[in-house]
Amino acid sequence: MSAQDKTEQVLREMHIMYANSEVYDKATNRVIIDKKEALNLLQRLNVCIYELMEEHELTQQSRDAAERQFRKKTDGIVEDANRMAEDVYAGSVMYTDEALHRVQDIMQDAMDSVREICDKMNDALAQEKSNVRRDQSELKSHLEDLRDTNKYMNLIEQRNKEIAKERAKREQEEEEATSVYASVKPEIKINEEYFEKNGIPLETEEPEEEPEKNTGETGAEIKVNLDAEYFKWKEDADGGKEEKKPERHSFFGKRPK
Repeated sequence: MSAQDKTEQVLREMHIMYANSEVYDKATNRVIIDKKEALNLLQRLNVCIYELMEEHELTQQSRDAAERQFRKKTDGIVEDANRMAEDVYAGSVMYTDEALHRVQDIMQDAMDSVREICDKMNDALAQEKSNVRRDQSELKSHLEDLRDTNKYMNLIEQRNKEIAKERAKREQEEEEATSVYASVKPEIKINEEYFEKNGIPLETEEPEEEPEKNTGETGAEIKVNLDAEYFKWKEDADGGKEEKKPERHSFFGKRPK
């Protein structure tokens, strides 16, 4: 029987004792009870109260113990979760590091492939350039076998000069285009009324004379003169053909009879 049940039983017996006691005075509701029995019931009630207090303390202790155990279990769960989170993060970092290493390997392979292709292209272009230079030398050697070698060589030299002039002209135009913004000067405005009001003489600058640009006209004139020389040579060659037909030559030498 629990302490609570014992307490209820003692209180019930005390109630029965007071109900069955002899009435002493109805006006004042006094009764006559057995002193020994009353003290015995009070003693039993005191013991029940102590037992209730002990049960309450045990309940509180068990509750505190349960709370401590629950807190410990909660801390363990949080620690395990943190450890698992660290493991997951470390795994993701390791995977990312491995993936980045793989990307670097792919990029290095691509760089090596591009470098190999460029080297092959450079070798091929160098070989083609060598072949073109050899063919050019061969053509010039065949040209020397012709009758008017000096005339043809002069024409080739003039054409090379024209190409060099055109290249220089393009480079000059590019330099002028890049220096347009550098040659722009800021415009300074002067308040003439302020100088007139204070009696300060205002000095006016004479405009600078712009140099004449004759580059294009000179280049055109040179080109026209070269073209005129070419047409003059062409007319002389046509006139010589009418007077006397020269021997026919093949492109790479004299044509066999």
